[in-house]
Amino acid sequence: MPSIISIVKASLLVLPALASASGTLGVALGIHKVNDQTCKTTEDFIADLKTIKKETGSTVVRIYTTSQCKAIASLAPALKATGSKAIVGLWPTGTDTIFMEETDAIVDALKSYADQILGVTVGSEHLYRKELTGEQLSKMIETVQKRTKEVAPNVPVGFADSWNKIQDGTADPAVAQSDLVLANAFSYWQGQEINNGTHSFVDDIMQALQHVQTIKKKTNVNFWVGETNWPTGGKDFEKAIPNVTNAARYWKEAICGILAWGVDTFVFEAFDEPWKPAEKNNDVERHWGIMDINGKPKFDLKCPNV
Repeated sequence: MPSIISIVKASLLVLPALASASGTLGVALGIHKVNDQTCKTTEDFIADLKTIKKETGSTVVRIYTTSQCKAIASLAPALKATGSKAIVGLWPTGTDTIFMEETDAIVDALKSYADQILGVTVGSEHLYRKELTGEQLSKMIETVQKRTKEVAPNVPVGFADSWNKIQDGTADPAVAQSDLVLANAFSYWQGQEINNGTHSFVDDIMQALQHVQTIKKKTNVNFWVGETNWPTGGKDFEKAIPNVTNAARYWKEAICGILAWGVDTFVFEAFDEPWKPAEKNNDVERHWGIMDINGKPKFDLKCPNV
């Protein structure tokens, strides 16, 4: 099996625009308070953003909805107050009015806070869950582009999905339409032992990136790792064992590593969310935070050389 170093060196052949500088670290952020699940206020978001910056150095976050909890209306002023930025997700499925409400909310926010918005994503893993086709997602992205570019022409619009749905061609119509692509990859959900966690993650992301570059017919693309991390609790998944030791190693090797190689990367997620339901007798979804519910880091969150 080739070493992780050899894979990275080969990958850098297709990363000329990225290899000269470190990538940007972003952190996924929930919109509900962890203690009672009520909606976060602007003051709550300000506190979150300050904690994230203090513990990680990051001033970039990602959310997944604009209208639920009036999320973008509450977050946008907090971004400006703290000098932070965000990639903002729209939730495009559900009732007939959700997509319209989500789009209206981001358009309204962009009128006053375009400088705080790094990008807009339509959906999160909707192709992976087979809730949309690539063609349907492409049309939704185009609709959002037309609306947002009327008020903020320089804000990119795209989508986020699992790395394999990008690599295997499922997302090709959406990739072609997008200004921005986020690829999610979790070595835990690949059932990898921690010794192979970084190797698996980098390989998955590079496959997705190379396919995006092929579809876009250029190497300089607006591409992020949309989600990655290693859980600190829950049940083993095949060879993947969730605990703090493995999460700390994955942070240092996989996350800090890919940032050092110049790839912009979002970590999922900022804080544990203990209210999330267990699935198939596995409560792992409660343990993805790099910090606990009180904002205490579970391990050292600074990346050397980044």
